[in-house]
Amino acid sequence: MRASRVALLASLSLFTLPALAQDSLPPFARPEVRGGTGSTPVEQVLLVTYDVPSARVRSLRATTPDQLALGVAPCFDNSLIELPEDPQYVVSNPGEELLAWGRKFCRGSNRLRSFTIAYRSEAIDTSLGGPGAVFGLALHSGTTGFGTTGTEVFRRTLTGMPSWGAAASATVQYDHNGIPFLTGAAPLVFLTIDFGIDPLPLPDGQVGWSFQQLDGDTGPAMVQAPRAVLGTADALDIYSPGPPSAATYVGTFNYGGCSAAPTQPPCANLFVQFTEIRNAEVARTLVLNGSGTNPTILEELFPARIGHLWAARVNVVAPPWPNPDFTVLFHSHAAQSPVTTRAGELLVDLNQLFLPPALAEGSYTFLLPPDPALVGRRVFLQAAVLPPATPRITLTNALDVRIGY
Repeated sequence: MRASRVALLASLSLFTLPALAQDSLPPFARPEVRGGTGSTPVEQVLLVTYDVPSARVRSLRATTPDQLALGVAPCFDNSLIELPEDPQYVVSNPGEELLAWGRKFCRGSNRLRSFTIAYRSEAIDTSLGGPGAVFGLALHSGTTGFGTTGTEVFRRTLTGMPSWGAAASATVQYDHNGIPFLTGAAPLVFLTIDFGIDPLPLPDGQVGWSFQQLDGDTGPAMVQAPRAVLGTADALDIYSPGPPSAATYVGTFNYGGCSAAPTQPPCANLFVQFTEIRNAEVARTLVLNGSGTNPTILEELFPARIGHLWAARVNVVAPPWPNPDFTVLFHSHAAQSPVTTRAGELLVDLNQLFLPPALAEGSYTFLLPPDPALVGRRVFLQAAVLPPATPRITLTNALDVRIGY
């Protein structure tokens, strides 16, 4: 019975987006909205960076709303908080997950350096002996909403995150039952999820971002919607429990239409910003072969990504070489105009070698340091096949390698 009801709601929702703003009574309990009253304005903003490779908070800085600066401009910016002085946030039932969606059109590398969400939490911070905020985050590709989640590309459960009292002069008080509490407004936290040396692939097109409720005290900040340039809607999907799936889709809802006025219903949409690495920071390799007289047998196997193994080979197992034979690889800082020799065309500058020539049986690997300073650096490689594979030394094509992410 439940499955048929969910399927009916999903099919009808595809045709009823314009009418969703008038739906004030969906057939399920809408999540609770907190904040937005203006009675206790936010006095503190926390800027937090979470490092994905190390799975920990890397930095935390406290500031005030009037001095807020988020740094690098995002390429997808869904950040118009409705009431900046007292941001509204949505707290669903524990285990439930709220999913928003839009259309990413960054026209860049399609690899996220980071993404940022905003949340508020009434959980007592770990610095004051509390549990901190606990929640889950996920990103999706191909999301169109109304039960269509697309493909999940990232998920992380976060525990002990900054919350009420973090980096502040707040003190814990206790009620008559001995239960600790804090006075004042819960801070607004901007949380940046930083992927470090492994940017997250996320192509342009339909995308989704979701927040899983796990502590009953923490919720994502709500923002203005719809925004045509971002393809967002005044609508959220709800899944119980998360992660989102066809089996756990409850429905799509809003709060009956929204505006920025405090007395009006909130917009059903969630804060998110995407920041991509630049195209020039993506590892890439070009084949150089002068006039084309050299055999094109020097091949890259793995791209030159910092913190990863770079690999190439001289394909001496291909005709006319029946077996692997010795080869030499030259590493240069520069290419040069083809210089004709008895061995073929010399394509790299041997006066700018930065490593000794490497003798091998066609295979070459290098472990690149996880050093962002290497990003964008170019190296030029050319190999030579040694006798007896050929009657004389034979030069191969060259590679123009750009180190990157």
